[in-house]
Order: sequence, then structure tokens, then C-alpha cells
Amino acid sequence: MKVSNLLAASLVSSFLVLALSSANAQSEHAFVWSATTGMVDIGTLGGNNSYALGINDSGEVVGYSYLADNVTYHAFTWTPTGGMVDLGTLGSCCSKGTTINSSGDVAGQIATSGGFQLPMYWSPSGGMVKIGTTPTGFYDYSWGVNDANEVTGQIYDGQIVHAFLWSPTTSLRLLPPLPGGLHSVANAINNLNEIVGTASTASGTWDAMIWKNAKTGEQDLLHFPLGSYTAATSINDSSEVVGWGYTNSDQTTSSGFYWAPGAGKHILSSLGGDQVFAEGINASGNIAGYTTMAGDSATHAVLWTNYSSAPTDLGTLPGGSSSYARAVNNVGQVAGYADVP
Repeated sequence: MKVSNLLAASLVSSFLVLALSSANAQSEHAFVWSATTGMVDIGTLGGNNSYALGINDSGEVVGYSYLADNVTYHAFTWTPTGGMVDLGTLGSCCSKGTTINSSGDVAGQIATSGGFQLPMYWSPSGGMVKIGTTPTGFYDYSWGVNDANEVTGQIYDGQIVHAFLWSPTTSLRLLPPLPGGLHSVANAINNLNEIVGTASTASGTWDAMIWKNAKTGEQDLLHFPLGSYTAATSINDSSEVVGWGYTNSDQTTSSGFYWAPGAGKHILSSLGGDQVFAEGINASGNIAGYTTMAGDSATHAVLWTNYSSAPTDLGTLPGGSSSYARAVNNVGQVAGYADVP
């Protein structure tokens, strides 16, 4: 696989839509949704665009926002009482927050002036630190953090991308790939230290994977037969997994899925369109994501009560047409982003 295709495959699992940013004529704002308030715009750090990517059970949101120059972007946390707080950078231009645990610790990335993307960890007490990377790392990211402050993500070593595990008290550990494969990306970690993501196989596909411990290694969960890319995006503490995969060779259709030990794979229903993406699952089995509408005229954030339910359309921000849900907490609040006029 060529490097350019490899980069696309490894990055798409967790940041499918994040490349939209300030290049879009249509601005996008981070939102929080609940059954009582509906979709609420939580603003920006002064720029046109902001993206909420994670939310904990206290309702604290994490993401990133462009500043007033609409070029520089910074990781943020947000609460209803404190508003949006800029987490800054490590002396570089940019940073992103991707997920947040129950203590308010954040995993994310920093961008350097040389174009490098490096994984980072931020805590309320210690601030932002860079997670150690390999000398050849370029597109390195941290995607998940659990309540023990264990961080997971992806790190390149030459042209090989590895899932990793790191914490403030342990050194960086690269996880082995699937048998016969070369590459793996870790998207999420639960409080049982189970990691899910995507990994390449001997046949050339990227399949959803789960890693439980060093003894079992990475295990192939599933892939959609007609597609070449399937990723697990979230896992709860009951080992319930959600994700999505392309269902045809030209990557124009996709299905969201639910998987659990003993229950196997279940396909999630859509709002009538042929693209479905499942991004988060909470302890109750509520699933957050987004699907295209009938005719694919727009994409809306949705919440499935469980894997067999019809999706609830979460709507859009006033004046907008599309929205994307990225995370759901155990209270049922959803975080994401939506376009605005």
C-alpha cells in the first residue's frame, strides 16, 4: 500500500470530517445536545469553526476551535458555567482535543511548525505534555483516554503505523498488528484496558480490531465483504463496540455496526440515506453517530437507543443543514458539530 493511501486509511477512522475546517464556505460550530435542551451551539475561540469530539459524564466537552485568524486552532474544554477554555499549545501553532475522561484529562494532538502531528495529553493539574514518538513519526495522534489516564492512538515508524498504549507513569508501548498484517490504529480504550480500532490484514483490507491484553494480542472483529475499510470507533465497559465500514469498493456507501461478545455484529439503521457512521457508545448502549438523509441531500446527527432501534434525528443548529454527532456520555448528552449560516 502506498504511503498516501495508508495515511488516508489510518486517519479516516477518527477524523472523517475534520478536514473541513476553515476551507469550508459554510462555518461549523461545536454543539451539545440533550433531550431537554436540544442542540445548543457552544461557540468558538474567535474563529469561524469549532468541533466538539468528546464529552464526559459531568457534561465537560473537549474539541478544538479556530482562533480569530481562522488559521490557528487550539484544543478546548467547555462547561455550561465556564464556557470554552483554550488549552493552548506547546509553543507550536495548533492543538486538538479528541477525547476526555471522567477527571477532565484530555487526549489529543499538537501540530508543529514543521508540519508534524504529535500525540499529546493534557490534565487540569499538569497541563499539556507531548507523548513520546518515534524519530520518523509524522502523522501521530492520540485518540482515546480512559479513567486511569491510559492513552491510545497511532504512531508511525517509517511507513508502518502502530497502535500504541501510554500513560503518565508508563513508557510508550507499541501494540502488535493482526496476524499477517502490518499496520494498526487504536481509536478508543475502556476502563478494562480493552482497545478498539482498525488494522490491516494479509489480504489487504483494513478490519475492525480489538486488543484485550498482551496474551491475546489484536483480534480481528469484522469487515464488510465488499468494502476495503472497517473501523471500530468506541467501546464501553461492557465490551460493547461500535464503528462503521465502507460497503462497496468505491467507498460511496457505508454501514454503522454494533458488536458485542456473544451477540455478534448488528447493522444500524439510517435516516433513509446510504451512509451511516457510528462514533460513540455509552454504558446504557446508546449509540451516537450520523447518517445521510434520503437522497443524500444532508447528513444529520443521530442517537440510537440501542443497536436494534431506529435512529433519533438530533436535527441541526438554526439555519444549518447538516450535523455530526461524535460522542455520547452516560447521562445521554451528545457532543458534535454542525454547520451554521
